[in-house]
Amino acid sequence: MKTIKADNMKRIAFFSITLLLACMAGCDNKIPMEENLWPETVYLVGAKDKIINRDLNIGYEKDTIYASVAISGSLLAKEDVTVTVEEFPSGIESYNQKELSSDDIKYRTLTNGIYSFPQENVVVKKGETYGTYPVHIDPSTLHIDSLYMMAFKLSGTSRFELAKEDTVVLIRLNLMNDYSGLYYMDGVIKPADNPKDSVIYKSPRTLQAVVDGNTVRMYHQKNEWSKGSTDYRPDFCFNITVNPDNSVTLKSWDKFKLISGGGKYYPEMEVYDLWYTFEEDGIQKKTRGFYSSGSFALHRPLTVASITSNSLSFSLSSSASKRLRTELFLTSLSGNMYSSTDTPNIVTS
Repeated sequence: MKTIKADNMKRIAFFSITLLLACMAGCDNKIPMEENLWPETVYLVGAKDKIINRDLNIGYEKDTIYASVAISGSLLAKEDVTVTVEEFPSGIESYNQKELSSDDIKYRTLTNGIYSFPQENVVVKKGETYGTYPVHIDPSTLHIDSLYMMAFKLSGTSRFELAKEDTVVLIRLNLMNDYSGLYYMDGVIKPADNPKDSVIYKSPRTLQAVVDGNTVRMYHQKNEWSKGSTDYRPDFCFNITVNPDNSVTLKSWDKFKLISGGGKYYPEMEVYDLWYTFEEDGIQKKTRGFYSSGSFALHRPLTVASITSNSLSFSLSSSASKRLRTELFLTSLSGNMYSSTDTPNIVTS
């Protein structure tokens, strides 16, 4: 009996080992992290958002924007993948028709000859997840009050499939320069014949790039014009040109009755210190104000201190942060600006 039991145990052990080896031979020994966890498809980055934004610096003879092509999946490309990108102007026409109303300003395509493509295709290199498609553009020929857009679509790929949806991207072109952007205005308006009758006004202002790389357009008092309202730009706009020494020159954009003006731009703190005299309803008025960049102004409570020094130049510690130095600088400007103001009216917009 013991011999039979021993033989049975040997048979069971042999069978178990054989079964285990068979299972091991039949199993897929792949490590999960070495396999893609989802399908690999080729798509345009930003296509799901309909529109992506790209800045064009009108101070450049040639600026470059990029569209990006990517490959989905959890792993990097194991070989180069060549992707064909084409212009898709009908995408802009479709957007204008479907997304904009009849009185909206429509997006325009770029005129042939002011842009070029330095490469025919996009190559996503081995070991990468995306590649770029550069477009060279001459922005100096574009009109600042027009809206421009480029559209691209994928038409082919050397490997994998094109994504079912994210194969068309619309690129909105935003004209800018080194001096444009969102600023926060803090100003005082005084009648020339009665400086104590003053009005303080605080408001965001978008300084819009115009003409060249050193000039921006500003709205006097009124804020940015929007569709459906009376176009007051001709009567309320003037240009600010930053000169090589950072002094500024002011010039009426159209019909704004600017008599004189000047000031200075402080590039290290992105602050304009401006003054100008203008005529309104037959009365001459003087404005003094400063404009701090939105990146600083959006999160600062400006405290107007009782600083009455006539000098705007003072020494600041190099170890002080830009924010602290700008706060001190703006406080100094405020003190000079408000020092001769009694009890002003305050206007915000």
